[in-house]
Amino acid sequence: MSAIGVGVSLRGINHEHFHYPFNLAAGITTNDAGKPVALDASGANKVKIAGDGDEVIGQLVVVENRTIEGLLVGTVELFGGWRFDILAADTLAVGDAVVGAAGGKVKKGAAGTGRLRAVEVANGQAVCIKV
Repeated sequence: MSAIGVGVSLRGINHEHFHYPFNLAAGITTNDAGKPVALDASGANKVKIAGDGDEVIGQLVVVENRTIEGLLVGTVELFGGWRFDILAADTLAVGDAVVGAAGGKVKKGAAGTGRLRAVEVANGQAVCIKV
């Protein structure tokens, strides 16, 4: 949730108008909710958990395994103040570009990479927004 009083935080700002349904890559489970996602070129309207160097397009909010229909679908928030775990020993700092990393984490991207930026960094986590 956003906070004022001890400073300003963009963590948890929710934009429900930017929640979109996507097909999910095989292997994604409810334990992956909250992780960064990237487009998956193996299918239309499909996302995967962001991997090493992937451009993060949003945060996985809901996972629905519709086994009867043979579908794995979910809701992705495309704009928001997301908090992601940072890859251990990464040098991500406020203002840096943010890209996917192994294990559903994020790391510092090359300058000018994508639109995701870190606006808070503390305790191994980064709050990120699209710019």
